[in-house]
Amino acid sequence: MSPLTARVEQAARWAAESSAPPHDWNPVYRALVPDLLPAPLSAPAEGDADLVVRQFTAPALLVVAAAHEGSTRRLRIAVAPAEATLESSRDDDPSQWLAIPVDQVPAVISELLADAGVDQHAPHLNLERTSDGLRLTPAQIAHVHRSLRAGSSPEEAFALAAGPDERLRDALTASGPRLSLSLTLHDPSGTVTEEPVTWSRLWARGERGLYRMDAADAPLPLVHPVDDGDVLGTALPILEEGVRFAAACAARSGAR
Repeated sequence: MSPLTARVEQAARWAAESSAPPHDWNPVYRALVPDLLPAPLSAPAEGDADLVVRQFTAPALLVVAAAHEGSTRRLRIAVAPAEATLESSRDDDPSQWLAIPVDQVPAVISELLADAGVDQHAPHLNLERTSDGLRLTPAQIAHVHRSLRAGSSPEEAFALAAGPDERLRDALTASGPRLSLSLTLHDPSGTVTEEPVTWSRLWARGERGLYRMDAADAPLPLVHPVDDGDVLGTALPILEEGVRFAAACAARSGAR
């Protein structure tokens, strides 16, 4: 079956008119399409409509994106125990929508990472202690703010603030590809989880290597130097978590 080509806004109208009102959508799509456009001129085929509904109402939506040199490629993957649905896009072009066996999802993610220049090392997660993370001190953050107010570029401000710490300076001024991964879990019934849950992680390529950036209770994230295998090594267990959540939601729905 050939992929469906449609913009997110058009697919949203199809989903809403089929059987999926916006309050049942995964929060990612609710944020992408806060207001529905007028009805599209053409209706989708029956199989395409089902595909779009499955995508928009995904209990577990895995989003992988790679941005470099002004261009961004995205995968939004509606994870399910057997068959996943997938929306892929680049920049402002219309999206491609299709269904694939869930065991093919790692290969799809790997292809995006290869396109972004991430070496296909054997996937493994670099385990790092929070105390080992690199980040600016409060005094350095204040210096960044003063530099920005004085007219410095962000790159100049961060480079000066990081001082002699070459790895931190390299991470904060990285101009190579940026990779992001997020998983948004959503159960409209509120039985598996009462509120939506989102987890995310970011990587940036500097001149000295790849850096992972995790959220923390600070104005700027913790930075950990990692190797390329860390990206897929993170994605695979997060994918498995999404599959488990989607299976739990399906089991709850079947029991009602």
